[in-house]
Amino acid sequence: MNASELQIKLFAEGCNPANFSVLGRGDDMLCLDEKGGKWSIFYSERGCDSEPIFTSDNEEEACKIFFNYVVKQQHWHIVGFFKNESDAVELEDKLVAIGIKPIRNDIPAYKTANDPRYRVFVVGKEIFKVRECLGHVNIRHT
Repeated sequence: MNASELQIKLFAEGCNPANFSVLGRGDDMLCLDEKGGKWSIFYSERGCDSEPIFTSDNEEEACKIFFNYVVKQQHWHIVGFFKNESDAVELEDKLVAIGIKPIRNDIPAYKTANDPRYRVFVVGKEIFKVRECLGHVNIRHT
């Protein structure tokens, strides 16, 4: 597998692209990049790259190791961001009704104290079922 195939394969596994970068760098994510014929796997945070956890001259080997590392992580996908808790509960109920176990992770003080936001997530490949059954993701009510 090469880097282009890797990215497609990771998306097919329900991996959240906010968690990784292939052939580039991102903020607070695991990266696979090539420079001068060397493939490196490293974490990039706030523009600073950590020491590589793996390097190789072999693209296929680097892609395989990166793939195995990334798919082992739990990939949360936000499907709801609400100002009112009742909206989050309504979405959670819809998800449960179609066989998906949602995760709530709320923000108690979004912009100021006593300004909560209610977030609903699904994990991994469940994002595909959400899109199929509900036709949308990243519902936002502010």
